[in-house]
Amino acid sequence: MDVSSSLLVAVMFVIILSMGIGHILVAAAAMVDRRVARRIDVLHVNWTILLLLIYFNLFWHTLDLLSTEQWGFASFLYIMTGAILIYFATCILLPEIPADDSLDLRAFYFEVSRQFFFLLALLQAWIIGVDVLLGTGFKSAGIVNLVALLLVLLLASSRKTTIHVGGTVVAWVLFLGSMVARSLGLI
Repeated sequence: MDVSSSLLVAVMFVIILSMGIGHILVAAAAMVDRRVARRIDVLHVNWTILLLLIYFNLFWHTLDLLSTEQWGFASFLYIMTGAILIYFATCILLPEIPADDSLDLRAFYFEVSRQFFFLLALLQAWIIGVDVLLGTGFKSAGIVNLVALLLVLLLASSRKTTIHVGGTVVAWVLFLGSMVARSLGLI
């Protein structure tokens, strides 16, 4: 049986992404479970949804991994790094919520925000590096990723609610704008 290195890279990438998607879905199910009264936080929920969309976007780009003819071990490790970074960010943002709902999600969000957004900054830098690794180079989508990198660095360095609310709005605009631009073939 002839198995390509591209398939092996893609399968491992998807497995790690699937673990993170599963983690988000379990946390989301706990948030919507009405048998237990839970307080939710708008910032926390928005970043949970954005994380899920980032996972789906990364999953969609698995096709790019399959189109690469030959992989070396170093490039394999580099690709796995991105999946691991987003998985770690997910585990930081979405802990097990106690059954008694004693966790103040707003306070928790700010408690982990520096670490969470630093991991997202590393992920954004990784995405820019993947474009170079896969031979597509730095193009217009790279500009969006660079802006996102600067945004998450700002969020990592601040604990001000107004900056986080504004940054979350900007993150949504960047994500949705890039999806529209990509579907129109602009990036």
